Amino acid sequence: MTDITCAFEIRSIIGECPIWSPAERRLYWLDLRRPAVYRFDPASGRNETLPARLRDYVGGLVMRAKGGCIIDKDDGIFAYDPASGEIEPLVHPETGRADTWFNDAKCDRAGNLWAGTGDRGEAAPLGSLYRFKPDLSWQRIDTGIICSNGPAFSPDGRVAYFTDSYARQIYAYDITPETGHVGPRRVFAEVPEDNVYPDGMTVDAEGYLWNAQWDGWRVVRYAPDGRIDRTIKLPVPRPASVAFGGNDLSTLYVTTASFGMSEAEIKAAPLSGSLFALKPGVRGLPEPAFAG
Repeated sequence: MTDITCAFEIRSIIGECPIWSPAERRLYWLDLRRPAVYRFDPASGRNETLPARLRDYVGGLVMRAKGGCIIDKDDGIFAYDPASGEIEPLVHPETGRADTWFNDAKCDRAGNLWAGTGDRGEAAPLGSLYRFKPDLSWQRIDTGIICSNGPAFSPDGRVAYFTDSYARQIYAYDITPETGHVGPRRVFAEVPEDNVYPDGMTVDAEGYLWNAQWDGWRVVRYAPDGRIDRTIKLPVPRPASVAFGGNDLSTLYVTTASFGMSEAEIKAAPLSGSLFALKPGVRGLPEPAFAG
């Protein structure tokens, strides 16, 4: 049995996109719908709210090799300075569209940014999955997505994982690192329950995929062949994403949500929206920063 602790108690609306900064020894994470950028210090237990000019939504965050961060929002990809809170627009492949927004982001082993869009109403397959190179040129990898989540990458950089949460499927795309070619989507794993949705994910040093499952009260570890290796139950129904952190990357952090929960549901799971930590017995990998 894996011990699970509440690392920081907070009623975030949708806690998302955790990412560990080895240089700062801090965990960055977001509240998508408040919105807010947080920086959590495991040594002190302090959760700092960083300055950020976000207006009403933020979808994803990654570190940037030249300093600062990259965030995605409803209106594109931005450079973000955590010290000042300033954001600078960089690129937006869906300029002029009011029906889609970016959700979630991660960098592959080559330092390219992967981020997907989805339907703001979370009903129609209007979204796409994009890869942004360091020079900010971009490629549309896939289309027909309702709610983009993930991505994550195998240790050797040859497989990208991604999910359309409402399809209840986790997809895999084969990558040829030497050329950058990305193959067509294939189904890696399916979530069988009608009302449980695969959400954010990460890969550990053994190449296994960890997936947060919204309304499933759980995090699931999948083997590289797609079979379920382990299921870890949580005290809240809506885990939204996962990331390895700590000085040796042996702690799995889980962000959670309170979005859409009734008073009765909150009473039954009062820690909903909090940040959790567990020791799964395996280590993670450093998440690459955006090379641009």
